[in-house]
Amino acid sequence: MDGAYAGCGLASAAVQAIVEMARDELGLHRIEASTLLHNAASQRVLLKAGFQQIGMAPRYLQIAGKWQDHYLYQVVLDD
Repeated sequence: MDGAYAGCGLASAAVQAIVEMARDELGLHRIEASTLLHNAASQRVLLKAGFQQIGMAPRYLQIAGKWQDHYLYQVVLDD
């Protein structure tokens, strides 16, 4: 999300649309997402959309040349 649009609800709306499409149109069972440990804004977006934190993955992705830890989240869609 571009910083100029942060806090406007766009990320929340986008994640909610993805969850609905995954459940209603694609028939998926679950969705997984991850965030950098310090990315509280993205963590709030995921929690608001019904995701639950399920763990932490050390050195999960290489970003800017450095392997970085991530929190892992999931939402189960067919409950």
